[in-house]
Amino acid sequence: MTNLDYLYNKEAAKRAFVENYFVGKKMSFQTIENGMILPHKDVIVDGVWTWGSGGVVDSAGVFIAGSSVKSDVGKNYTPPPDEIHYQHETVIYIGLFYHAWGHFITDSIRRLWFLKSEYVRNEFKTCPIVYLTWLGRKIDFSTQNFRRLLEILEVDIDKFQLIEKPTRFDKIILPDESFYVDHGKRFTNEYRETIEQIRHFALKNRTPIPNRKIYYLHAMRTQVGEERLADYFHSKGYEIIRPERLNVDEQLNLLINCESFVSTVGSTSHNSIFLRDNTEAIYIPRYINRFTEYQLTIDQVHPLNIFYVDSTLSICATWTDFSCYIISEQIKRFFGDKFYGYEEDDFKAFLQYVKDSINRGSGISLGIKNAYGTTFADFFEQLSRRKDLMASYDMPSHWEELRPLLTYQTHVASKGWSSWNSEEQISNDIEQSFQIEAIKINFPSHKVYYSVYYNDEERWTEEVTNGQVAGTTGKFKPIYGMKIRLDEAGAKKFDIVYRMHKFDGEWTAWAKNGEEIISNGVKLNAIQINLAPKTKA
Repeated sequence: MTNLDYLYNKEAAKRAFVENYFVGKKMSFQTIENGMILPHKDVIVDGVWTWGSGGVVDSAGVFIAGSSVKSDVGKNYTPPPDEIHYQHETVIYIGLFYHAWGHFITDSIRRLWFLKSEYVRNEFKTCPIVYLTWLGRKIDFSTQNFRRLLEILEVDIDKFQLIEKPTRFDKIILPDESFYVDHGKRFTNEYRETIEQIRHFALKNRTPIPNRKIYYLHAMRTQVGEERLADYFHSKGYEIIRPERLNVDEQLNLLINCESFVSTVGSTSHNSIFLRDNTEAIYIPRYINRFTEYQLTIDQVHPLNIFYVDSTLSICATWTDFSCYIISEQIKRFFGDKFYGYEEDDFKAFLQYVKDSINRGSGISLGIKNAYGTTFADFFEQLSRRKDLMASYDMPSHWEELRPLLTYQTHVASKGWSSWNSEEQISNDIEQSFQIEAIKINFPSHKVYYSVYYNDEERWTEEVTNGQVAGTTGKFKPIYGMKIRLDEAGAKKFDIVYRMHKFDGEWTAWAKNGEEIISNGVKLNAIQINLAPKTKA
């Protein structure tokens, strides 16, 4: 059961929780003859960091789908011939091992089901097991928690070999992923069984603990105000746990004994996957109405009694920003406490968050408060009265007027709607040939008008505005152009600029403020939109 009653706006959040992430498919493997394994490399595309490249390519150099360093986001690269190593043997490829614990228990163990399968017992039991690491950094399995988790899963670690340079093998056995991406995260019964083996070990070996209510504290300093949030839970009888200081056995014992688990949403909250069935889990989202699909998937692996409780003022445009936690009215209501308004520390935490975000070049979306009723309106009204506090924090002048957030998504053939993208982000994968069929754009502070172009006969659609669909869905009808403009008030403050990516691998030139872009018959697979503040004379 998942309870959304303690979110700022549960109606706006509901759509993230309706999907079933379990897939009941038959698992198997591929055999790639004369294939090559590429170690992970960091890659910057158009000035934007990506998850990088690496994985398995076949004898012709074609990248094998499902072998990427992070499910569905890795890419190919071509190493110089003199850097390629050759090993004349058959190996089992189990993917990339992360140094981050939260990713290890999702991405890194997704192929381990295969090592217990009949395939291995009957055909591949003598084959080496090969893997990659992030940027080739070695994981010391003799000292880290990763080794212990693999021991609990009864994996023969001595057969593991790290691939540190491009290596071609006679045969590469590539097992299916039991936790993967397909328009969102997905998991199979094999992944559930892998986690169940760990939980069974914890139950069999558990020892009593003094407190069964625990708060997992995130180790990152970018979580502004979280220690004060943890103190509030401590006043409610929760023990504050810093998981990075504990070994695997200690953590599993805490989790399997736990009756109420609390964490901010992220890699730390992924540990809830080891809780007993029907345990209470309380998650504090990092950002307003943004829920990582990793956690939504983990929530369905075993039944838990889940509460999502908003206690954040993080309204920046991107996932990489600092997070700001407060003692919110929602969290007070969850515990039945009376709410007497925001305290001085709430404002200080938020101002620190704003400064950090501005220093990182992130726009603050004040307009988003309009979608969440009186909570933010009340907060900003109180904050505006505290000029002395703002001055003491040396806030940038007119910081309240930083630009609002523009978001957009595209509908592509066979895949459906993309996730919402914020300014400058690229909608969809420019390496894949999925045609754009429709666009939605939202700009809460002003009206944005947009239309799409079909062909010389049908030409432009009627203009639509904020959040409406321009184009069609379910008809496999590609679009070949677009134009976007702001209303009069918005156009006085911003230029809206945009471009399209085509199937031929080229971007169109940038257009702005209602100018037409037409791709001349070449299908489109991505768009990019940005706002540029008007310069004052």
